Amino acid sequence: MIQSLTPNTQAIALLTAPLLVGQRGAPSEALTPGEYKRLARSLYERQAQPSDLLAPDADMLLDALASVADPARLRRLLDRGFLLSQALERWQARAIWLMSRADSSYPSRVKSRLREDAPALLYGCGDPALLEAGGLAVVGSREVAPELLSYTEGVGSLVASAGRAVVSGGARGIDQAAMHGALQAGGQVIGVLAD
Repeated sequence: MIQSLTPNTQAIALLTAPLLVGQRGAPSEALTPGEYKRLARSLYERQAQPSDLLAPDADMLLDALASVADPARLRRLLDRGFLLSQALERWQARAIWLMSRADSSYPSRVKSRLREDAPALLYGCGDPALLEAGGLAVVGSREVAPELLSYTEGVGSLVASAGRAVVSGGARGIDQAAMHGALQAGGQVIGVLAD
């Protein structure tokens, strides 16, 4: 079963997601975060939403957005429906979910803190509800003495015993030690990966 996306999330994914997996080095036409931010703002000002770009009568709206993004480029991106369905199948086979900031399940704390700079799309695996719970962020150096790694594992264990999650980047060193300590104590971890 393929993950069902809302029409807004479909449009956002078509506009911003790199759908050609394995094509490293190939130039992507997908909108950058800054470009999508400007597009989203312009849609909002027109009392429109991303899904309106998928409507059969979207040509006038696309042309009205010409000052923000090239309408021909937007049309090419929005015509990638088949690629999106293939990507969704690949992601689902790897237990990866996708949500957009237009979804009600998008973490409110991310929206409230980052506002229009919140990422248009979030990819993840595991329980997305953990993103609402927060926790203690632990980040640090990759190259540290063994006693500091042991201390950091203890911090992770304490966080778990307090019923909170460790939020970290998962990198070697301090990040992994905190996450490992929390998991060993039966706690939860949230790994936030770059890019």
